[in-house]
Amino acid sequence: MATESVIDTSSTYDVDYASEDVVNAWQTKRLRMIRVEVGDDHIREALAGIQQDPVVTALASSAALQPVGKSDLDGNISAMSGALLGVAIALLPDEADDSKPVVIGNMTLGWGGISARTAQHRSASMSITLSKDWQGKGYGGEALNWMMDWAFAHAGLHTLSLTAASFNQRGIHLYKKLGFRVEGRRKETIYFNRGWYDEIDFGMTEHEWEALRQKK
Repeated sequence: MATESVIDTSSTYDVDYASEDVVNAWQTKRLRMIRVEVGDDHIREALAGIQQDPVVTALASSAALQPVGKSDLDGNISAMSGALLGVAIALLPDEADDSKPVVIGNMTLGWGGISARTAQHRSASMSITLSKDWQGKGYGGEALNWMMDWAFAHAGLHTLSLTAASFNQRGIHLYKKLGFRVEGRRKETIYFNRGWYDEIDFGMTEHEWEALRQKK
């Protein structure tokens, strides 16, 4: 009689409610991430207020500065919901005593979605906007650190990228602080308020992220 082979079913990693990184997979110490979806009126209202701020718009986008209309907002929400990941950044309940989530910004990874024809590169760009009232409190860095971890640990990406206009010095300082590498500077590619400005490219590989987080 043939001997039945025994297949090893053990694992070096076990997921349960003691796995803190899984239990808290879509939140940080002060923030929680809510998926942006078409039809979510509360998130739509919050994002509309953020996108009507001309300073936020100028720092987050190279589009011409103009009021945001319904079709603009619809297009942005559609692109966020279709992204690899598009989330509203909200305060945890102990950060804000409110029955509805207090949305302070949004982040997108792979704006509009990643094509199946380019998915093999395992690369995506990131972007973030944060409401004026919640800037300067460390929320932007906290949210971006979460997105970096999600991108490499759960989405299996190999590289991340983001860009900033040269007049966005606060953003440039933050991206460097988070460990992003300056990959290039495109001269005078952004026209804004009667002046020409450069676009700064930032990048990070999964190996650089592993070194930052001291992961193997």
